[in-house]
Formats: sequence, C-alpha cells, structure tokens
Amino acid sequence: MNYRYSKIIALSLLTASAVGNAAAPVVDGKAVDAIQQYQENDQTQLVGELMRQVMQLQQEVSYLRGQSEEQGYLIQKLQRQQKELYADLDRRLTEASQGGLSGEGLSTVGGSESGQGSDDQNLSEAQKSYNKAFSQFSNKEYAFAKDSFKSFLKEHPKHPLAANAHYILGQLHVNDKEYKQATFEFEAVYSQFPDAEIKDRAMLKLAQTHELNGNKGEAKKTYQALAKAFPNTTAGKLAKVKLSSM
Repeated sequence: MNYRYSKIIALSLLTASAVGNAAAPVVDGKAVDAIQQYQENDQTQLVGELMRQVMQLQQEVSYLRGQSEEQGYLIQKLQRQQKELYADLDRRLTEASQGGLSGEGLSTVGGSESGQGSDDQNLSEAQKSYNKAFSQFSNKEYAFAKDSFKSFLKEHPKHPLAANAHYILGQLHVNDKEYKQATFEFEAVYSQFPDAEIKDRAMLKLAQTHELNGNKGEAKKTYQALAKAFPNTTAGKLAKVKLSSM
C-alpha cells in the first residue's frame, strides 16, 4: 500500500513539476490514467478486503449461533432431568407422608439368635416378643404393633433388634400424626445404636417428620447432616436432591 501511494505521490510531483516548469499548463493523459488506475485498484482491493472480513464475521456468527443452540439444548435436557428427579422425590416423599409404613430391610432376626427355620420354643423371650410385634406390623395391625413394640423396648432396650423397633415405632407415630413421639424414635436409632445399618434411613425419616411438623429449619439441618454423613446411600442422595429445592 505504501509503495503504491509513493508511486502516486511521485507521479503527482512529476506532473506538478511539469506543470510548474511549463510555460503553459500541459495535461499528461498517461499520468492521469495511471493515477486513476491505481486508485481503482486500491478501491478494488479495499472492497475485496471488506468482503473477506464480512464473510469471516458471518462464519463466526454462524459458529456462535451453533454454540448457543447446543447450550440451549443441554440446558433444556438438564432442566428436564431435574424435573423428573424432583417428581420422583415428591412421589417418594408423598408415599412416606401418606402412611408409607414399611418394614423392608428390617429383619426379624437379631444378634446371634436365629428366627428362621427354628421352632418358636428355641427362641429367647426377646426374640419372641419382637417377632410378635413385627408380625402385627406386617399384618397392618398397627395399634397392636405399636403397643407390642413399646413393650419390647421397655423389656429389652439394648437388644440388637431395638434399633429396628424404634424405627418402626417412629413410622407408626408418623402414621398417627404423633410427630413429637416419632422424632424421639427416629433420633433414638442413630443416637443410641451407632452401628445400626438403618441410621441413614432413620435420619431421612426424621427430616421428613420435621417437615410434616412444619419445622423446616430442623428438617434442613437434618437433611444436611444426612447428606454429609451418608453421601453414597439412597437416603443421602435423596437428602441432596431435597436440599437443592429448599
């Protein structure tokens, strides 16, 4: 570009000099044509450069539009997955709050005693007492089961099955909307029986009981403790999901 301008200036100077030295103004037609040709070439190159930049900008806009559409699709996918997760959580919580009484995972066998395949007469009094209460619970004789579990815990508070008894009693109290008693039973599971396998489930039930009782602050604290203590269990994962919506 500088070279072309230099040549144009030189030609202009030559023309000006010729004009200045001449006695009368003489127009050099070839010089004028050369200047016009250079100017046209410059304009052509400038237009070409602008066209190239416009095409480059169009490509960049097209790329960014594609990126934006991809991001939008991913966001919609995540929102849909989150909505499905919340729906599943709500379903589980609804089942739990509407009498979702379950003895799933709660064995009738405790300690070194065996209740399966053994005659009732070979069982201890504690095992017989627990089995009676659990049978009533399984048969949905909830009022009788509640009394039987209370009697079992009164007579055998340290028995290996006592944690299960507290847990089921907690569910029975929730079913009867006796949230204060339910809270006591669920807390007993993980505070009195540190080795109990159902500690995480008891904490989840406790958090849900706090919610049912309108105590959202305690519910949130319990969900947080559960998610921290049992991050890889089903109860812990449910607590994380629940916390994200509180």
